[in-house]
Amino acid sequence: MLKKLLAIAALSMSSVLCGAQTPAVTQVVVPAPPGGPSDLIARIVIGKFQAQGETFVIDNRAGANGMIAARGVASDPKAWMVADGTLLTVNPLLYPKDKAFDIERDVEPVAGLLLQPTVLVVRADAPWKTMKDLVDAAKAGNVSFASGGIGSSGHLTMGLFAEAEGFKPMHVPYKGIAPALTDLIGGRVDAAFVLVSGVASLVKSGKLRALAVASDTRLPLAPGVPTIAEAGLKGFRGEGAYFLMMSAKAPAADKDKASERMKQALGDTAVQDRLKELGLNPRWMSAADAKKWIATEHERNAKFIASNNIRLD
Repeated sequence: MLKKLLAIAALSMSSVLCGAQTPAVTQVVVPAPPGGPSDLIARIVIGKFQAQGETFVIDNRAGANGMIAARGVASDPKAWMVADGTLLTVNPLLYPKDKAFDIERDVEPVAGLLLQPTVLVVRADAPWKTMKDLVDAAKAGNVSFASGGIGSSGHLTMGLFAEAEGFKPMHVPYKGIAPALTDLIGGRVDAAFVLVSGVASLVKSGKLRALAVASDTRLPLAPGVPTIAEAGLKGFRGEGAYFLMMSAKAPAADKDKASERMKQALGDTAVQDRLKELGLNPRWMSAADAKKWIATEHERNAKFIASNNIRLD
């Protein structure tokens, strides 16, 4: 009898312990290495939930312009992904579709998180002081533009800018923005369009000089740097955006809940302040608005990529 009672007690204790286990873990996939904008954004926003006792794990999966991470998220309805919008505005135009994985079909934006403009930077000792100086030199074939690779946001922004100003850019693509910036600082290339978060510290330290911001308003981090429109190119805009994405297979209720959670986090003053310190502009968008933003950028990029016959190597 005693053994039977002990066995029952052990089972009861086991049940209690199981019920007291830590809550389910939410995996947050970041399609980039640690330390990049996507990773920092994810950690800042998710930190709000972790401070409330919830369990989230950041999973960095770099490679193939985010396609490796996106493929994994497509097959996991519970996973979240914090990613640059180029995943849906550029990648579908450059990567072939297949039956097993179509990023436009299998991955959906469930919320917009923030916007950030690109800024045109030149090496610190560059002779060009204004956008007009740079454009005149570029038209004469005396300016090389670096980018993080074929089809990157920097490549497309540079191309659209050159197209609007009427010159053929000398494009030097790199395998990522980090080596591009290293060569820009070292004077081996002359200029680049880079997302603000990637160069804010370099501009502050004087290693690079910012000539203009490709947005409608000046940056709080660099109020002395004019917008491209103020510098003479009317209507030109080059902004990046980051989104919370999930598998298309995820239940609608889960997508709605995740979107609302992000809205709450981005409404927190401490979260906003940390993002703004990086030159980011917190801006929650509903799934519908996020899809509209993506569709507009997709259309603009599609025209440019087709007219310039841009392809991945």
